[in-house]
Amino acid sequence: MRLLTHNTLRNNATASKGRGWPLEITATEIRVDDSGDVGEDAERESAFIKGVLGVIDWPTLVQGASQMGLSTLPPTLTEELASDPVFLKALYHVLMNVHLVRGVLTCPDTGREFPVTNGVPNFMLDEEECENVRA
Repeated sequence: MRLLTHNTLRNNATASKGRGWPLEITATEIRVDDSGDVGEDAERESAFIKGVLGVIDWPTLVQGASQMGLSTLPPTLTEELASDPVFLKALYHVLMNVHLVRGVLTCPDTGREFPVTNGVPNFMLDEEECENVRA
């Protein structure tokens, strides 16, 4: 699971009362992919990051990266950083090449744990966690 994905996930159980976010990461296995060669992909990667900057919750990203052992992200995103090509390349690497392979995502509101296995978070709720809808 990428940090970009983590930034959008939440606990949808009724007990979380609509919040259930940001999920805390407890990592037992992390994989970091090689960035590859710099070349024609650099422009595409930069455009991608510029596009997602508007939807990323920066404090959640910093928290998630820190919980995965990456403490190099600045606490706030400035306009200067958002236009710095070197920073954008590093941010692309953090968002797309760092994967939570195995671990647990924990809801800050309910304490509910969601296991992550082979990079896939399991958000299946138990029946008692779901709101019953009857006709």
